[in-house]
Amino acid sequence: MKSEIIQISDDLFLKLGKMLTERYGIKMSIEKKIMFQSRLQKRLRELNMISFDEYAIRLLDSNLGTEEFSVLADFISTNKTEFFRESAHFDFLTDIVLPQFQKQMPNYRISQMKIWSAGCSSGQEAYSVAITIEEFIRTSGCNLSYFITATDISTRMLKAAKEAIYPMEQVDEISMELKRKYFLKSKSSNDQKVRLVKEIRNKVRFGYLNLMDDLYELKDDFNVVFLRNTLIYFEQAVQIEILTKVLDRLVDGGFLFIGHSESLINMNLPIRSIAPSVYVKKI
Repeated sequence: MKSEIIQISDDLFLKLGKMLTERYGIKMSIEKKIMFQSRLQKRLRELNMISFDEYAIRLLDSNLGTEEFSVLADFISTNKTEFFRESAHFDFLTDIVLPQFQKQMPNYRISQMKIWSAGCSSGQEAYSVAITIEEFIRTSGCNLSYFITATDISTRMLKAAKEAIYPMEQVDEISMELKRKYFLKSKSSNDQKVRLVKEIRNKVRFGYLNLMDDLYELKDDFNVVFLRNTLIYFEQAVQIEILTKVLDRLVDGGFLFIGHSESLINMNLPIRSIAPSVYVKKI
């Protein structure tokens, strides 16, 4: 028997939406009420709750609220990603960014290339970057050292990213050569999955980071930042605040990648466009 859909009032949705916007910057207009209501049905059932009023009490509980807001963010985040999504960016990484970094290494004594995958979801982007760099090292013969930091607000997605186990169909579009090198196939014929090899998993460090935080607690400044398909969730004023903080962690001359559907026009940032959705920080 199908469960009855639990409804949320406009007033309560707008109240909770305002709190979500303040915490995470996510736009929560009244048009998103049905999506919000639909995605939270499972969570309410997990908590044995019969109304959103009960759920609001949990969110406002000082002992539970912080943790529960993180869970709520998990449920309303789209988390859509795939390996080598917007593939032109990985071509640009191979053809322009990595050769340039290779040339700079002896001149500037740069010992390690550092990349940040912000809003990494379940890890496919970060691992795609690692595979791209590994292939560049193999074909160019250079001794390039690198490390990737990947962050997200979804603890559920971060857990999946660390495990690096994916359904077989997620690698259908990847060449057989790359699959043989970088993915391990499960032995189960009923539930076929793949896992990234340890050498690739060890190149990525995953951690929680809310782009709305005043300070980004990151150990490094970065040569490359992937901030793709994340800005679309924020109002432009918030986008500028986030980009300003992100660019503070990007070295001069470093590269910023955003999503193809996103735009930085008229934001007056210290960057210049060098390819579709690719920018370099001005020196």
